[in-house]
Amino acid sequence: MASPSELTTQFLNRRSAIVSILLALITSFTVVALYYNQNPFIEAFEAKSYDLRFKNIRGAIPPNKQIAIIAIDDKSIAELGRFPWSRRHYIPLIENLSAAGAKAVLFDAFFPESENEATDQAFSKAISQAGNIILATVFDFNRQFQVVGTTRSLPTIEKSAMGIGHINFFPDEDGINRRSMLLIKEKDQLMPSLGLMGAMVALNDMTLTPKPFSIELAGHSIPVDASYTMWINYTGPTGSYPQYSFSDIAAGRIDPALLKDKILFLGATALGIYDMRVTPFHSNTPGVEIHATIADNIISGRFIRQAGFEALIDISFILLLGLLTFYLTARLKLYSAIPVTFILSTGYIWLTYQLFTEGHWVSMIYPLIAAVASLLVGGSFRYLILERRAREMRSMFSSYLSPKLVSRLERDPDAARIGGDSKEISIIFTDIKGFTSFTESRTPLEVVGRLNEYLAAMVQVITNYDGTVDKFIGDGIMIYWGAPLAQPDHAKRAVGALLGMKQALNELCRKWEKSGEEPFSFRGGINSGEVIAGNIGSRGKKLEYTVIGDTVNLAARLESTAKYYGVDFLVSDNTYQLTCDKFIYRELDQIRVIGKQIPVTIYELIDPLSEITEEEIRQFQRALQLYRAQKWLAARMLFLSLREMLPDDKPCQIYIKRCDFFIDNSPPPEWDGVYDRESK
Repeated sequence: MASPSELTTQFLNRRSAIVSILLALITSFTVVALYYNQNPFIEAFEAKSYDLRFKNIRGAIPPNKQIAIIAIDDKSIAELGRFPWSRRHYIPLIENLSAAGAKAVLFDAFFPESENEATDQAFSKAISQAGNIILATVFDFNRQFQVVGTTRSLPTIEKSAMGIGHINFFPDEDGINRRSMLLIKEKDQLMPSLGLMGAMVALNDMTLTPKPFSIELAGHSIPVDASYTMWINYTGPTGSYPQYSFSDIAAGRIDPALLKDKILFLGATALGIYDMRVTPFHSNTPGVEIHATIADNIISGRFIRQAGFEALIDISFILLLGLLTFYLTARLKLYSAIPVTFILSTGYIWLTYQLFTEGHWVSMIYPLIAAVASLLVGGSFRYLILERRAREMRSMFSSYLSPKLVSRLERDPDAARIGGDSKEISIIFTDIKGFTSFTESRTPLEVVGRLNEYLAAMVQVITNYDGTVDKFIGDGIMIYWGAPLAQPDHAKRAVGALLGMKQALNELCRKWEKSGEEPFSFRGGINSGEVIAGNIGSRGKKLEYTVIGDTVNLAARLESTAKYYGVDFLVSDNTYQLTCDKFIYRELDQIRVIGKQIPVTIYELIDPLSEITEEEIRQFQRALQLYRAQKWLAARMLFLSLREMLPDDKPCQIYIKRCDFFIDNSPPPEWDGVYDRESK
């Protein structure tokens, strides 16, 4: 007969077993509930795992050889002029493609406005005679995702085309394009996407049958959801499909054999046209390549499926990994359970990869969450019930370590992780004008006092606009928005802060002048774009959260370039595009900064209190257009007229000197109007 103590132990063990089973079930079914509710936070990680499988696990796969791209690229722009082009340039291209025997040409473009009657008629005639041109349209939606408007080509042009396909993209909340809506309902009609139209032509079947969760086309069953949305199975990074320059085809420099029987998607690949999309492979993928990928998926039958079969696998492995991990954790010491859980999780990740290569997207994150949650809950259970004496022993040594330090490391073990993440930011560099000469006539204490007063006022404005002061560089300041926390309006905040800083300095100058002290001013450069943001440095020595990349370098170059143009603030084209609806700008030039080959359009940020008028800005723009058209005398006359109204305007003086030079020295034939900066 068992003793009372043995009975007590058996009871406690039995109770512990029951509690253990209940905790295991609760943990696993909680993750199942999260799976069904599609928790947004976890779904974001799941979406990233989708990207990971393409870029870092599966990699690129061979594209369909029937598909190619006609690229509106930098070469074509350099040859044909600034985009958009006259429709006259499209006519020889269409004729050459027709003569080469291209099966279909799908324009990722539309022509909504009339150019002139003769050109429009000639363009329509070329499209009609080719008989294989498909044009694009784009829909506008309200908040209920109902079509409220459409942008499409002129009716005379559209009627000449073989068909129409929509080019709407619907990126996920993180901006990445993972899905495509193949059909959009407009009134009582379903409009196919451009990619779907390409597949229909390639499969020689211009009819399709929409079903609740599929679209039937030429014996192909395309898996879609209730809104006819398909997961995109990307074949590879930018440039996966053969690309032929628009100008080369239009000029007949491409072998017709390369174009025969091809499905050709025509669209912009030049960065300056801004038809770039974010995909799992790259943050700057031309939209036309996504349309080509969609057509490739349908033609080749390479789909990504996430339906009932995949959901069954997800739930099965959530329960399997969760319960098995809890069982192991409750019976093994934690340092043994962790590697076992890691091996199980690694095996499951390998399985998800194998299924992905077969076109099945099963959840990578939820089963791993179930495993980790079971590890934590099971480890906590073992810690609370089975390791009480060990806990008491460890508490004896806790006095040797700082509780705050231990708590911090436990909560955030990656706090000192070296590395960074990609961020979209706006960045400003500022510098005080003539500060070196200012310091030469004053004592170090006076210089430091004035500098601290100036920096304090600037930092206050930056703080008001939620900016981050990265560092002080002597009398200069490096500031950015959009990191470490994302700010969708980072560019507008940055430009607003720059004007606010100028206003704050004006107030300081009035104060200094009353005290008999010399005022000063500053200049700044601002740029927007992608950077790497994170902790940079050496663990245990020095870590600094900062931002690095070409975006940062260009902002610094713009600050120094502002001195050459004699303006306060220079703004890049990226920032201009994000803020031109709110602030006043004057386009100054197109330049190549030292170390860069791609030209950058730069703008002067105009202070609303400035004396320059909108008419003077427009006149400067007209003079700039004449200059770029190599009409030197006419441009010079306009700039001279402007200089009379703005005698201190250095950009006018610069262009007058350039016009004088080009009047006597004709530029080379390849001159593109870009000014090459030879210094930083």
